[in-house]
Amino acid sequence: MSGLSGIVKVVIFGATGQTGRLLTNQGVAKGHQVTAFVRDPARLDLPNGSVRVIQGDVLDSAAVDRAVAGQEAVLVALGTATRRGSPQVLPQGIRHILDAMERHGVRRIVVLSAAGALRERAGSFIGTIGLAVARVFLPGVYREHRAMLEDLRTRNLDWIAVRPVILTNGPWTGRYRVVTEGIPRGGYRISRSDVADFMIRQLTGDEFVRKMPAIAN
Repeated sequence: MSGLSGIVKVVIFGATGQTGRLLTNQGVAKGHQVTAFVRDPARLDLPNGSVRVIQGDVLDSAAVDRAVAGQEAVLVALGTATRRGSPQVLPQGIRHILDAMERHGVRRIVVLSAAGALRERAGSFIGTIGLAVARVFLPGVYREHRAMLEDLRTRNLDWIAVRPVILTNGPWTGRYRVVTEGIPRGGYRISRSDVADFMIRQLTGDEFVRKMPAIAN
């Protein structure tokens, strides 16, 4: 287990999502060599040449394999299935990504998950009630996240699964609390920009390898 250093060749899955776009922008700003894996390149709003773009679907294992080849790390910010009966994006997509990483010898992966995915309790009564309500109304979302995390745990890779609380479109602050067990006490929200900041930092750090840190402001 050894963190990467300097400029990292990284592919981002889910690069056109709200958090994925921030990961892409921040990765470029940090000087990393970024590849964006997207279904629709037109949804990327970046200067020409700043990012390598690969068009494909994460449910297509061959396309995922092409994107992972030659990389040093992987960032994942995929969404969950949007319609009942549609393919489960997180568990199927992560399996294709992890399989490709093993084939090509890519070890570092940082995945965006969600607080509550491990059936953990929040650090406060209000937070615990909020998670219970979310699990009732979004059972499919949490099932996908749990399946993804269970697959991660079985792999001999340097994986990190980030579990943020409720995401907002607030500004970057650079100030957030991180715990590896449960959820930060009294932490209800965090900006997507801060989550992206934390995820980018994990490309070159070993503190949270093979852990599932929860993060909140």
